[in-house]
Amino acid sequence: MIKKLLFPSLVIFSAALSAQITISSSDMPNAGDSILISVTNTIGSLDPALTGPSYTWDYSTLTPNLQRYEVFDSPFTFPTPFNLIFNIFNTTYGRDNNTITSIPIPGVSFDAAYDFIKESTSKLRQIGAGYTINGTPLPFLYAADDIIYNFPMNYLNVDSCDFKFGLPIPTVGYYGQTGHRVNVVDGWGAVTTPFGTFNALRVKSTIAAIDTINIFSFGTNIPRPLKYEYKWLATAKQIPVLEIDANDVAGTVTVTNVQYIDSIIPGVPSLGIAENFNAVNSSVYPNPFVDNVTVQYTLLAKTHLTMTLTDIYGKNIAVLVDENQVTGAHQETLSVSDLGLSSGVYFFIIQTDSSREVHKIVVSN
Repeated sequence: MIKKLLFPSLVIFSAALSAQITISSSDMPNAGDSILISVTNTIGSLDPALTGPSYTWDYSTLTPNLQRYEVFDSPFTFPTPFNLIFNIFNTTYGRDNNTITSIPIPGVSFDAAYDFIKESTSKLRQIGAGYTINGTPLPFLYAADDIIYNFPMNYLNVDSCDFKFGLPIPTVGYYGQTGHRVNVVDGWGAVTTPFGTFNALRVKSTIAAIDTINIFSFGTNIPRPLKYEYKWLATAKQIPVLEIDANDVAGTVTVTNVQYIDSIIPGVPSLGIAENFNAVNSSVYPNPFVDNVTVQYTLLAKTHLTMTLTDIYGKNIAVLVDENQVTGAHQETLSVSDLGLSSGVYFFIIQTDSSREVHKIVVSN
């Protein structure tokens, strides 16, 4: 009897994995959610453009460079001045933007970026943002919202929107952006990541944006590279189980960011994930910095220590220390010019035999 039932059971299981689903607002995040993701910047020879009905995507070979949390903050937690514009009446949650690109204005850099999102039963839309520019927090509303998703979401749905924002930058000028987003639900089926296999809808977003800058009354428009966002959405997962971002420059498509829902992986550098920090106590200053940054740390026991600098995708830029070190105080200094660093966000990863610390640092040159 068991043998007779086995094959039908496998057929039912296989069909369940490839069933077509609908994504609604109930599958999106809630304020207070915190979801662990793994991050990398390569997919090898895999082609994210491949898709279709009842499709099988196999991304099980992805290798993470970094792990962090996607955190969706309640409006009750927004600090001043962000809470002066964004609150429980117009905002569902705020989210750190870890992949924001720099403003194309000399001497101006992002120290941080925060997205403000409004969720309803029919739409998920970005209504504003908060940039910390050269140390000054600057919240602003979009003049036209960026509609990230329309609900309910089903295979072959197509929608689009035009978004726009503008931001005066004190003592410098003005920065703004206009853009056009097209969302196409171009596939459904089963997607496999290192974390598991999920019944998913695949959404491809194509985003064309133009930056407008004005420096001391001189203005210009600068087109950004055409951006593709490939997202695999599953029911009750809050965020895409897999997202691949890519830029198209003159017909050449380059993957810029890959992230997927995951569990903690020992040995993978992590940001904001509790680990055993008893063996080393460290600090970084100044942060943000222009020319040099110093990391001071105290070892509570003799140990082998590595200190690595990575970009926001976890890709190694330099190994600064890789040696046995004695108990006591130590100090290392990083030079922007020696390493050829441009403005942006990086990570110091300090690893010993029994612990790991990760520091987010910002270059503002």
